[in-house]
Amino acid sequence: MRHLSLFVVLLLSLLVGASPAAAISIFSKPQELTWQDLRKLNPETGEAPPSLMNLRGAPVKIPGYAVPIEGDSGFDFVKEFLLVPVFGMCVHVPPPPSNQVVYVVMNKPVPIEDLIDAVWISGILEMDSITVGGEMVYETEASFRLIGESVELFE
Repeated sequence: MRHLSLFVVLLLSLLVGASPAAAISIFSKPQELTWQDLRKLNPETGEAPPSLMNLRGAPVKIPGYAVPIEGDSGFDFVKEFLLVPVFGMCVHVPPPPSNQVVYVVMNKPVPIEDLIDAVWISGILEMDSITVGGEMVYETEASFRLIGESVELFE
C-alpha cells in the first residue's frame, strides 16, 4: 500500500511540476532528527540501526549550522552547503567525523543571510559516502546527503 501511495505522490508531482521530494513532503510531516540520531551510523562500516536506515528517502528536519560550499559569484545565494552540529565545525583540520556532516543540496538557492544562524533544514534524507570541498571548507567526508526543501531559523 505504501508503494502505491508513493507512486501516486510521484505521479501528482509530475503533473503539477513539483519535485518528487516536494510532493512527498507535502503529504508527510518531516521527522525531526538530532545529531545523536545521526551518530548511530558507523562511518567505518556503514551500519546503522533500523530506526535510522528506515529514514532513507524520507522527509526529515535537521538542526545545525551551514558551512557554504558553492554559491553564486557574490555568495548572495547558496545552493550547496554542509550542515554540522557546531558552528565552524568544517573549517578546521581534522574535519569532523562523517556521521556528523550532512551534505545539503537545496532544490532552490537560499539567501546566505538565511544560513548565518542556527537553522532547521527540511528535505529528503539519503545515506551516502560523499567527499566534498569548496571555497569555504577543507575536503570533508559526509555520510548523509539531504535534498533540501526549506530553511527556517532554529529557535
